[in-house]
Amino acid sequence: IGLPAPTRAPADVDAVTLLRREILASPRPVTLIPTAPLTNIALLLRAHPEVTGNIERIVFMGGAVATGNATPVAEFNVWHDPEAAAIALTAGVPITMYGLDVFQRVVVPGADVRRLRASAEPGARLAGDLLAHRPATPDVAADSEAGGIGDAGAVCTVVDPAGITTSLLPVEVSLAPGPTRGQTIVDRRARPGESEIHTGMREQALVDVALDVDVARFVKLYLTTVER
Repeated sequence: IGLPAPTRAPADVDAVTLLRREILASPRPVTLIPTAPLTNIALLLRAHPEVTGNIERIVFMGGAVATGNATPVAEFNVWHDPEAAAIALTAGVPITMYGLDVFQRVVVPGADVRRLRASAEPGARLAGDLLAHRPATPDVAADSEAGGIGDAGAVCTVVDPAGITTSLLPVEVSLAPGPTRGQTIVDRRARPGESEIHTGMREQALVDVALDVDVARFVKLYLTTVER
């Protein structure tokens, strides 16, 4: 893709210290949008629980209600550090899961990608090259230049929360070794099942799980932003 060499120097502190400093210094509660494994966020919440008082919400790209990508049931970011995801979900901060179920659906059509790639503006051209780097899902293989906005969808969710449909649901991260490790187990049942009837209810984190997305709305938001 040919990204330019960076011109800025690294921060003078580690990521967790930087997060703590910036969150506590903010004049209003902040929203965190993690788009990678949640290791640093979990370390922050465990080592510096005082930051939760100035965090409005965490909107993370990760997890899946249905099908995973790292494994048949586990999404990449959660699978790489399931313990961190479990800590983040149970930290007592309002949290939204922007998972694969919506992540894979927000695809920019090939015609728009080609227009971006032909732009004279470097930022728009870079966006087009990133979108064309690989198809978002097998469904768009026929239009090879169509590309998903990926993690930017989580940012769109914060900018325009009406673009997704969420439901507050119990979510648990599977930490056991084996084929389910890293799975985000989302309980969509209308009533308790035999397990709960016979063994009792277990406490589970309630998470705003993204179940549907207005694809055209988020694509328009993305294109309007990068072509502004």
